[in-house]
Amino acid sequence: MQGITGQELSSKKAEYLKYIHAQDNLVKTTEIAAHFSVAPSTVTKALTEIAKAGYIKHTPYHGVRLTPTGAEYARFLIRRHRLVALVLSRHGLEPEEACREAGKIEQCFSKDLTDRMCTSLGHPMMSVCGEIEHDHRCCGSPGGTPPGAREI
Repeated sequence: MQGITGQELSSKKAEYLKYIHAQDNLVKTTEIAAHFSVAPSTVTKALTEIAKAGYIKHTPYHGVRLTPTGAEYARFLIRRHRLVALVLSRHGLEPEEACREAGKIEQCFSKDLTDRMCTSLGHPMMSVCGEIEHDHRCCGSPGGTPPGAREI
């Protein structure tokens, strides 16, 4: 993810990318629109922009798939969300509340800050909303993934 800052996409587009990643297959525009309760035309416009950025391959009337770059970026977005939720849960929020609140503020956290939080937390394996995957350059450390961490 060289060059990733964490602010490449708007928060709504980042949510679309994470949703597409979670489906792990071809996803139709209508499925995304239904999941987020928005008009298909709204999703189509956003997907066109995400495709121009190189994160998805969009075939009109068929659906979208993540590109390798998109899959890597989606994994970072999920990792960032889970780390932010973990930090919030450690400051007194219930798991569901921490996950919900993380979704509201995670876009403010750069990749550098996310990596620093991960390091300060000791490269945690679990968050209140799921497993935390670490990239092969985990937090920029030259040694790679921390022992016992799942590599993405």
